[in-house]
Amino acid sequence: MDGFFNAYQALDARMKLVDAVANNLANAQTTGFKRDFSRILQTETGFEVASQVDLSPGELVNTGNELDAAIDGEGFFVLQTPDGPRYTRSGSFSLNADGELMTKDGARVLDAGGSPIVASGVSAAIQDSGIVTVDGQEVATLKIVTFTDKTKLQKEGLYRLAFNGTSDQVQPVPEPRVKGGHLERSNVNPVTEMVHLMNAYREFEAVQRSVKTLMNDMNGKLIQELGRLT
Repeated sequence: MDGFFNAYQALDARMKLVDAVANNLANAQTTGFKRDFSRILQTETGFEVASQVDLSPGELVNTGNELDAAIDGEGFFVLQTPDGPRYTRSGSFSLNADGELMTKDGARVLDAGGSPIVASGVSAAIQDSGIVTVDGQEVATLKIVTFTDKTKLQKEGLYRLAFNGTSDQVQPVPEPRVKGGHLERSNVNPVTEMVHLMNAYREFEAVQRSVKTLMNDMNGKLIQELGRLT
């Protein structure tokens, strides 16, 4: 029975690994998406999957949209949400009816002072260095921060991150390199992820065969025991 439960845990862990790789592949074209690096660990109680967010940069592309922005180097944009500040590398922004700079899912984008950015006017744009202008006049600068311990960043949706550390571990980037009219692509390499997916499937199938063998052995022993009883 111990062998059966261990094999079942190993099978479940590899299924979760397949799911993680498949999710990476599904978001290979999602702006600002960061891949999950997952691995299987064997513990005293069995097998489990440990995941870590890969924060390596993606390729920057010119979109021509004046409200798009990308960080070329260190840092994250800061968002205001009902659950507190959240962080992202996805700079696909727009203005709501009140002229506030927002993400696609409605989070307010914060300025260097920690306030929502209001860019009401005829023509709003994000310039290089993260300067927000309205009709050619500077009205705000995007807040760009980094973290002393990035391992405490946790994914919250496709491109949003929460930080589980303390406030003193969140630090402003002194001279952020922001490019207006650009977006950062996902950092997923489809070819690499396909290799990972194939390896994960092969491991899954190998463990599946082990579970089937154990089940056959268990059934054989049960039949023998029943035969003795009758």
